[in-house]
Amino acid sequence: MATNFEGLDFKLNKWHSICATWDSTSGVVQLWLDGEPSSRKFTSSGSNINGPIIVALGQEQDTHGGGFDAKQSFVGMMSDVHMWDYKLSSCEIHRYVDESGFTEGNVLNWNALEFQIIGRVLIENKLDVCQ
Repeated sequence: MATNFEGLDFKLNKWHSICATWDSTSGVVQLWLDGEPSSRKFTSSGSNINGPIIVALGQEQDTHGGGFDAKQSFVGMMSDVHMWDYKLSSCEIHRYVDESGFTEGNVLNWNALEFQIIGRVLIENKLDVCQ
């Protein structure tokens, strides 16, 4: 179920907020970059995510929970990853981007993660941005 989004204004060496939404009933998927929505696209519908759930952050997997290739790993910084079992409204996405009282993910909550570190990973507190 791969969907490509072309032409987004993604700049290197800058923090970005990325949100993807998928409605399993209609199959509509949309990507939000820094609070701005992309066009909507159709992908598979009528399916549910079931079975053992494995979330791999920063690494493309070739098989369920494995088949990792170091050349396909994310290089950069990552923070505040959340996942919900419902589609967020545009207002909820804007509250998340603005860090202004959003509801933390009920499937994956960055502040309550139990994780395993593999390889060279630096964990540090997120720096506050001064205005």
